[in-house]
Parts: sequence; structure tokens; C-alpha cells
Amino acid sequence: MSHPLRGQLYELNIPSAEATHVVVLTEDVWNAQMSDSVVVPVYRWPDASPSLLLVALDEDLRGNCTRVQSMGHEFIGNWVGSCPDEPWVRIRVGVRKFLDVDRRIAKTPPPPLRVLRSDWWPHQNRIHFATNTAIGPSDKLYAIISDNDWNSLPEALTAAVVRLTSKTKRQRLRWEVPLGSSFVVTGDIYSVPVVAFEQKPPRTGYPTALTDDESAAIAVKQRSTLSLS
Repeated sequence: MSHPLRGQLYELNIPSAEATHVVVLTEDVWNAQMSDSVVVPVYRWPDASPSLLLVALDEDLRGNCTRVQSMGHEFIGNWVGSCPDEPWVRIRVGVRKFLDVDRRIAKTPPPPLRVLRSDWWPHQNRIHFATNTAIGPSDKLYAIISDNDWNSLPEALTAAVVRLTSKTKRQRLRWEVPLGSSFVVTGDIYSVPVVAFEQKPPRTGYPTALTDDESAAIAVKQRSTLSLS
């Protein structure tokens, strides 16, 4: 096998990582053409109670939908097997909820927040510079896509984002969404620590937020690219 496959469980090939496995979400056309795939990390947490966002694969393993992210194929290790049917469905439901896909597509107003942290937090659809070690040492521009019910929690240490890039590439056209003079690649998702965001809005000349139409267009392509239908 030359590339990871959608719906399959693999060992995580990062010795120092807390996670032990990953489940691949991205469609196989993406997995075959690109050098990374979007995965849900899986942890050996037998004492953790399953929930909408923390899915039990068996008695010991839990898939953490709040850490959904792109991962280079060099870090995706040995194939373990197909993700069991029920956890596979639950993982996709959890990621769909975490990324707020249905509400973003419908463009309905978000519900009132249940919990509001007292410090700064990354609001959905806002655009900020952030340092992301998965890409490099310099700050890049990101749009926040994770659900505000998560982002606003005091214990939420990361947020899911998409990167704004000024360049389009032929091999990824089917996954790109134009944003003015920029593009978002919907098969690239990053889990960025809250402390890595620049809290003030971008300087003049940069966009400061996704419009409802832009967020919906991204969500529509994420739904298919990440097998969330």
C-alpha cells in the first residue's frame, strides 16, 4: 500500500506522542495525491468516558475528535485494520459536530454559548495570524472553524483552523475555496494551540473574518473531503 486509506486505523509513528494510533478521514483521492491526510488521533485512555467528541474504539482506545488534524504520511505507521463500523460512524459525527459543519452550511446564527472563558479565545470564522509548528516557524494566517461551544471552554487548549494561502495549485483545485485574493484548501486542517494565536486582528490589508458564504463553501467541501456525509 503506497498511501493511507480512508476509514482505516494505523499506528502513529511519532515515538514521543501521547496518541498511539490514528483513523484516516480524508477521501482516498486526496490520500493518493497529497503527502498528508486528515486524521483523528487515538489515545489509550481506558478510564476516559466516551462522549460525542471522544469516541470509544474498544475498551481501551479513544478517538479524540477535538484534535482532528492533517498529518504527514511519514508519521502514519503500520496498518492495524479497518475502524469498526460503529466507531467509524461516531468519529465522523463527532468531527462534523466539532467543525460545526451543518450549521455553517445552513448559515444559521450560532446558539447562545453555554460556557464562556474569561480570557481571550479564538472565535469561529475569525481570522488571525498564528505560529503552527506543523508548517514552520513563521506566522501564517488562519481562519478558525471549530465550534464556539468548544472554543469558549476554559479547558479548550486548541482550536481547529484552515490556512489562507495566496497560491493555487492544479493538483488540489478540486479542494480549494477562493477567498478574495486567497484560497483555503479544505483537505488541510490544523489543530493550533490557543496560546499560539496573535490575539489582535490582522493588520490593514488582510481579511479579519470569513463571511457566512465563505464559511459555508468551506464546510460543504469539508463534508465530502473528510468523509463526513
